[in-house]
Amino acid sequence: MERGSRLFLFLALFGALYFFFGTTGDKVSEAAAVPGVQLKRPEGKRPTPEQCDIWTEYVRTRISTAGGSLISHEPLTAKYRKHNKALELVTTPTHAELSPLYTNFRSAADIRGEKEWLVQTDIQDFTITESSAQSCTLTFENDRVRIVKTFSAGSSPYTLDLTTSVTNLDKATHPYAFSVEMGSYLLDDKVQSKMFRMNPLMTHVECFSKDGEITRERVEDFSPDDFDDRERFRQNSINSGVWSQPTGKATLAAVSNAYFSGAIAHDEGPASPVCLLQIDERWNRAKWASNDDDPLSGAIYQARLAYESRDLKAGATETYRFKAFIGPKERQSLSDAGARFEPLIDLGFFSYIAEVLVTYLMWLYQIVPSWGWAIILLTITAKALLFPLTWPSVKNMIHMRELKPEMDKLTEQYKDDPQAKGLAQMQLWKKHGVNPMKGCLPQLISMPVWFALYTTLQTAVELYNIPFLWFPDLSESDPYYILPFVIGVVFFAQQKLMPMQGDPAQQKMMMYFMPGMFTVFMLFLPAGLGVYMFTNSLLGIAQQQWIERHTKKSIQARRNQVEVTQTPPAPKKKKNKRS
Repeated sequence: MERGSRLFLFLALFGALYFFFGTTGDKVSEAAAVPGVQLKRPEGKRPTPEQCDIWTEYVRTRISTAGGSLISHEPLTAKYRKHNKALELVTTPTHAELSPLYTNFRSAADIRGEKEWLVQTDIQDFTITESSAQSCTLTFENDRVRIVKTFSAGSSPYTLDLTTSVTNLDKATHPYAFSVEMGSYLLDDKVQSKMFRMNPLMTHVECFSKDGEITRERVEDFSPDDFDDRERFRQNSINSGVWSQPTGKATLAAVSNAYFSGAIAHDEGPASPVCLLQIDERWNRAKWASNDDDPLSGAIYQARLAYESRDLKAGATETYRFKAFIGPKERQSLSDAGARFEPLIDLGFFSYIAEVLVTYLMWLYQIVPSWGWAIILLTITAKALLFPLTWPSVKNMIHMRELKPEMDKLTEQYKDDPQAKGLAQMQLWKKHGVNPMKGCLPQLISMPVWFALYTTLQTAVELYNIPFLWFPDLSESDPYYILPFVIGVVFFAQQKLMPMQGDPAQQKMMMYFMPGMFTVFMLFLPAGLGVYMFTNSLLGIAQQQWIERHTKKSIQARRNQVEVTQTPPAPKKKKNKRS
């Protein structure tokens, strides 16, 4: 492949990475203000909230009686501690309606008389009726309704089982509209991406449907014009028109980022839910013109499983059961939670290739219990498998270099006739079996593998907070900036050793510009990806040198054969006859 083609592919690759990962989440200033719903809270003096804790080997969960939702959820393993402090996965402990596993029994979109609803408030003050290390039961009861919420430790890591029952204690039939949701609030400066680096905290909301459809939406999907789409933002008895509502019956709703997810899945109930998604930008609109100006701007991310309103007869009880996954998106943990949770890991457009790479990386880790060395072995394997595609690329460059003197002659001969020059070049290439595209196409074919590798290493929570060599965390960039400059030097050496062709100006640009640009890119990328790039560059130099040595021998052997064939045999000496 010619150097110009190599530059084009390089720019195309990182241009795509910048477009998909470097800019996503930056369009927040155009987000619309979602009309707020005034929640009806209990009147009068409210009781002091109490909490109950659920402990497992992996996580500690704290539940508040004020609203009956989570106020804390901390992974307990050392891997998820930074600066000697545990991660907190609940971002809204003082707002029950935005916290994980908040439940509501009324619908603002369902036009009913205020006194008709079975449950009169959106927030309930529960009491703890049963508590242990493994479960917590909250009860709310008045003259009209009894609500019982039981939280239990799940059978797999980072999971909770939630059972909610509602009983009509009144003598008349009353309607209720049940919903359960995941919520999170994050400041914009915490989630915006850096150049060529997807911020792991960049958050999205998602729905899974029974037919296998997955809907993922980000901040930019909630711009003012989007709300005009009534196919997405429907108006019905569940949705007031400000929630994105994917089609079909839902099985799971989640708020996720690259490494962590809060997901709620429907198990049992008297009906099937639909999924509602919303991202609401918040900033001081009285003081700032846009959220880009407000340093404290943020967004509320909500994903909800909602059910059509139901009429509950006097004395009747209806029960809903759910499984929640709130924690790091470890592949084994998601698998243990159930197949429906596994798609929470988004491997991008080339997911089929990425799945193979992830499976192989996990297998390598079982052999060498070091994620750094597993990445190195993965890189070696990928390089070996793609070697048949690399061979014609380097070989073609060598042939092009060998033809450079003849190409220069054609340039001089046809300097005033570009069309004749192009025709003569094509004849020359055909004569020597050289095809400039032969080096470019194999690299294009291999690009899906590189994209898949990039996505795999960008979304692997297994690398989170994992040290290797001098890196404190393979999921973060090198804090000492050593690796980016080492990679730049190695890439410069690779350019220096590459077969030279083209004009001197192009050669100089490729030799200095590309390594410099590569170094800048690597300043922001995760160290795990840097380990891959460094190993890949070293292997590239080794492959390149081997192919060039082998090709030179082949060219020289062919030349020798041609010279032997074309050299006429020496004339035989005539013998002198004796007279």
